[in-house]
Amino acid sequence: MVSDAQLSRIGAQLNMVAASPLRFLTAFGAKTHGYQLRPPPPESRVSSFETQHGIALPEGYRRFILGLGDGGAGPGYGLLSLADAYEQVSDSFAGHLAAPSPFVPGTRYEPDWWDGFWGPDDRPDPQQGTLAIVHHGCTSYTLLVVSGPGWGRLVNVDLNGAPAPYVLEDEDFLSWYERWLDELVAGYDVTWFGEKIPGDEARLLGILSDDPSPHRRARAARSLGTLPALSPTGVRGLAAAVADDDPLVREAALRVGARHRAAGLEPAARARLADVEAPVRATVIGFLAALDVSDLADQARVLLGDPDREVRRRAMQALADTGTMTVADLARLVAGPDAGSREFATYLLARVQGGVVDLLAGALDDDDPRVRRQAVQTAEKRAERALLPAMRRMLETETDAYVRTNLTRVARAWMSD
Repeated sequence: MVSDAQLSRIGAQLNMVAASPLRFLTAFGAKTHGYQLRPPPPESRVSSFETQHGIALPEGYRRFILGLGDGGAGPGYGLLSLADAYEQVSDSFAGHLAAPSPFVPGTRYEPDWWDGFWGPDDRPDPQQGTLAIVHHGCTSYTLLVVSGPGWGRLVNVDLNGAPAPYVLEDEDFLSWYERWLDELVAGYDVTWFGEKIPGDEARLLGILSDDPSPHRRARAARSLGTLPALSPTGVRGLAAAVADDDPLVREAALRVGARHRAAGLEPAARARLADVEAPVRATVIGFLAALDVSDLADQARVLLGDPDREVRRRAMQALADTGTMTVADLARLVAGPDAGSREFATYLLARVQGGVVDLLAGALDDDDPRVRRQAVQTAEKRAERALLPAMRRMLETETDAYVRTNLTRVARAWMSD
């Protein structure tokens, strides 16, 4: 049952936010709506919409658009009007709005679920039984379920299927909207609103430590990243999560620690430099880089020999950012067995001091066209004109169109000087 008190509270808080635009306009999408709602529609229009589509709008949403406004201020780029929310999902089969939505609270959807749900002639459709009430940009939306067992709940989706759909934990539209206002006023990061689990630091820490689902624990950790700051208790909770049994949780805790530059996590993070999971090791080096620790270069050099490509890439980037990377650091990677690492190491040769002509000459002769293309671009950035004869010879045999384009541009420029 929707209370008049809740609607009044939402209206009053929205008026307060709208009266202080300079404080809140930095939030994602805020300049689109300026915290203003559009006028409510006639009740007859809303009733006609429900009759036409054979649905009943969730009570909180219905009361909101009739009592406060039909679109405007809201998460993302703002609430879409009822008509626009329908238009976003209306290109499916007839009667799709009354067809039961597949989104059910408590269900975890995998990234491949979206494409697998489609049926012949777009029936069934993942968006059936929903209205797209918020556009977050690109292909990301918040849907309101208007048919099926999830009636009244909200779902964050990406029309590409990844990230996977997520049924929000807010019980209804008004709870969701009021939480947006509360978190906005409290200084939370409300970008991609709804991905955060509802609740303050204490509730999130409780989920992080005790929830049986590693996916929910990881989401609780990520949710802590939206807070404006962490308390000492929050930092200790994150540090404990860095030792979680599940790598998803460890990685999420480290990412949030980096976001908050939480120095209290450093001992726990260093203990994970040799984590059995590569994504965790990669995240550790990012965490240490965020803290700008004194031995970052030393730690990064150790990880240059990691068996995982992404770990090596993060280590290379961290070392380059310290300004201490040398030609010797990159030499073994430019000539290494992994093409992705060879390409990135060749790119970073543009940032080191010392002679690199021999390394670039080898990269110009690499089996992988991505490495050859990068070698040409790095040579151009460094103005290594001694490589011009080699480039001219390459033009006689190079078969990759992208590499040839780069070779032609650089060779012509250098020969015309």
